[in-house]
Amino acid sequence: PRMPKATTPRRHKFIMIMKRQSFLAVKLTQVLCVVYILVLTFSYAPLGLRDRATGNIIDGSSAVNTQNGVILVNGDYRPVVAQGTYELVCLGMSRVSAFSLYPVIVLAYLSKCKATLNYLEKNPISMFMTKNDHKLHTYCGRFIAFDVWIHTIFHLLRWYNQGNIKLLWTTAAGLSGLITVIVTPLITFFMMFFKTLIPYEIRKGLHYLFYLFAVAMCFHVPPSGIPNGGFIAYILGFSIILYSLDSLYVIFFMTERIETSKFQVLPSGVQMTMAVSDRFQRCGEKGGFGYVCLPWLGDRQWHAFSLFQDPRNPMLRAVLMLNVGDWTNTVQSELQRSNTSRPVWIQGPFASPYQMARDFDNQILVSTGIGITAALSVIEAHKESRTIFLVWVTRDPAMIEFFLQNYHYLDHKHGFNFIYYTGQTPLNPALMEGLPPNIQIEYFRPNLDSIIPDIIHASECTGRKYRRSFHSCSKCQVIHSLLEKSKEFDAEIPKSSSWFDKEKLEELMGMANDAGYDFSDLSSHLRDAAIPCPFAALATRKGSHSRKKMPYPPDDESEMSDADASVVFRRIRKFADVWKPTLHAARSIKKMEHKSSLLSRWGVMYCGGSSDVKGTLKNISKEFDIDLHYESFSW
Repeated sequence: PRMPKATTPRRHKFIMIMKRQSFLAVKLTQVLCVVYILVLTFSYAPLGLRDRATGNIIDGSSAVNTQNGVILVNGDYRPVVAQGTYELVCLGMSRVSAFSLYPVIVLAYLSKCKATLNYLEKNPISMFMTKNDHKLHTYCGRFIAFDVWIHTIFHLLRWYNQGNIKLLWTTAAGLSGLITVIVTPLITFFMMFFKTLIPYEIRKGLHYLFYLFAVAMCFHVPPSGIPNGGFIAYILGFSIILYSLDSLYVIFFMTERIETSKFQVLPSGVQMTMAVSDRFQRCGEKGGFGYVCLPWLGDRQWHAFSLFQDPRNPMLRAVLMLNVGDWTNTVQSELQRSNTSRPVWIQGPFASPYQMARDFDNQILVSTGIGITAALSVIEAHKESRTIFLVWVTRDPAMIEFFLQNYHYLDHKHGFNFIYYTGQTPLNPALMEGLPPNIQIEYFRPNLDSIIPDIIHASECTGRKYRRSFHSCSKCQVIHSLLEKSKEFDAEIPKSSSWFDKEKLEELMGMANDAGYDFSDLSSHLRDAAIPCPFAALATRKGSHSRKKMPYPPDDESEMSDADASVVFRRIRKFADVWKPTLHAARSIKKMEHKSSLLSRWGVMYCGGSSDVKGTLKNISKEFDIDLHYESFSW
């Protein structure tokens, strides 16, 4: 039978909404836990806690216990008395917040069991795991930070209403809750809100108060309360034991001393190169991240860095330490005074979200600043088997010049490397000579809304060669800037004045030249893409019904008449409001046959600290239904 037209779009929309939900399985588990405890709390005895005669939660065998705010359950006193609607609601909110906490509290610990996660990544369980452990940890931590307060406030409101506020310091539940609510902000809020104000070492030290948090919570509710509560001792006991065993394994079996290390001081940081063990080489998939300790600067400071393999020597791993904090500044200052080859400690390697690139045939690796290091490991791991497009944005000339001098790091057979330099210091022109054909350097900030659809369009729709296609895409960026500039001119230029038209057109030509393009040459990409070109203006001879196509505006200003300039500029005005650099690419992608199958082979990876870039990539991911994975060490 024929399916109704509305069914398929609605079903597709529902699937898309579900796919975009972060940690959907975790949230559904939380809902199930909430439903479970609500049923058991508000059902009548013996299944639940409510008294059949009064409908309240009281100790039916002792009026004194009820007056004191406790009931006797399996030999232990529980401060859960609730009489009247107000107290029942408060108790319900406290229990909802408690049981919604169970899944996230386990995952908060499990997401930091690095050795366990490394093992699980290599077996089929990984298909059901989250792709970003730190993002999951952040979600769990934020939930715990506020949920603990909700739980505490509603207990206090109920106890205050009963006149039993003394339960806060006279019961195990009250005392353990008081300890928990004091240490939780120290564990969470400093990581959430005060990253720029408080050094990482202090925030990390306070984070270890989670041990006190776990111990206190284990005594919050006695196990005798099961099945109506009492699970927390087993849940948190398991979590803290697993985390502790995992940490011990990492210390004793995944940490090694590098006897001799090599440091190269750069203007903006330090590169450290080290020869690692066979175990390290087998575990790392040529990248990942690790924790580095320089004991001659401080034996208690371990800092996370992306690792990348030297393509010419599989034994060598390197990290790039950019000057972004007190510790990295100290490292550079120390090495500038006197270089060293003293031992260093490395812990790892651990899997990073960037390594999810292995799941895609076509990889778009977006990096800002030092995020390039994560992309280098992916390039080295998949350069023979995947199509890789690197989009790197940086304003650091030292980093660009370093990687141009060592461009073997960017050597891959299929794909392209786009480097966007946004700094003010000119690059060394000698480094631009002799670069491989798959490296292109531009001197402006890229429009990711344009470049990513154009990459996909050129690969899936046009079949053009990479160099030609993507060189045109960079032209689109400049054309877009010219059109935006023309909008600014539009209000200033009297439309009847051809002289001012010519003057502003000459300014646009200067902008094109500054970007490294001939003004007349910029129309070729639009013409190839079947989009009306604002520069291919038509001049009409007075008294003639025929039209001739005016050639592209000449680069020599003296060859352009005022009339020609006026016609060209009016044409620019006309298309400035309707032309978009990605219009043809986006439309073509959305009209592709077997779009879902083709786009499932594409993945976007991002490493960097720019929230604007991350937001743009999220929008692109939603618009084209392309997977996005990102990592950041901004802890």
